Amino acid sequence: MRITSYLLIYAFIFCSPAFATDKDSDIDTNRPSFTFSPIVVPKGSLQVENGTLYQWIDRGQGRFDIPETQLRLGLLEKTEFQISAPNFILNRSEGQTSSGVTDLGEVGIKQQLPRFRILQASVVASMNLPTGGGRRFLSGPGVQPVFRLPMSIPLGKHYQFCAMPSFLLLDSGRAPSYQQTAMLCRSIGRKTNVFVEYGGFFTRELPPINFAHFGAEYKITPRNQVDLHFGFGLNRDAPTAFLGGGYSFRIDKLWPSK
Repeated sequence: MRITSYLLIYAFIFCSPAFATDKDSDIDTNRPSFTFSPIVVPKGSLQVENGTLYQWIDRGQGRFDIPETQLRLGLLEKTEFQISAPNFILNRSEGQTSSGVTDLGEVGIKQQLPRFRILQASVVASMNLPTGGGRRFLSGPGVQPVFRLPMSIPLGKHYQFCAMPSFLLLDSGRAPSYQQTAMLCRSIGRKTNVFVEYGGFFTRELPPINFAHFGAEYKITPRNQVDLHFGFGLNRDAPTAFLGGGYSFRIDKLWPSK
């Protein structure tokens, strides 16, 4: 189902085990998982996160999208602006192919909250904007507000638990929806992180979508990262399987941080 494929791509993104937010910290991305990081990018830094994803849908359907670009700009010490660029989508169904470009993705602000004991969290308030370039089955009608609460808790030296409840008002606010992710991360040395994740999408208009997700990220340098991830659906209405990869980088000192 095309709408099922869109909802999975639209749904979620990543968390890495890091708490620093200054220019000397390593890159901390919103990918490749579907749970956002609760950490904002450093003030005066621009982070560019890119990737691609292929989904196998039942009854011979498939879907490919690129570039999955999200731009994150550090405005203040604990505040960032983030925007998702339009995606190119290629659908395959029963030997036929179709393609299109989505509208502009989520545009909003992330505010990192004060740490409560070992809990780190942030609030993301954003919206999907119908910019006129996307097809309705890819983007949906009207402005769609989105509220997310990414959070993380360290579990010893190498492990971290992350989660992100999200509330969406689809179809110009007429279709309230809820998303939930939960993820366990493990760091392997300084450069590598791996994770296992659950994700669910729930709305009144459609059956629930549940999936399992696995992936890894590797820091080529402290400011450059590659990732690889895959997953599969846990119920009939979810995509059968999906596979993706990406590259992210950060540019610091766009303006003085102090």
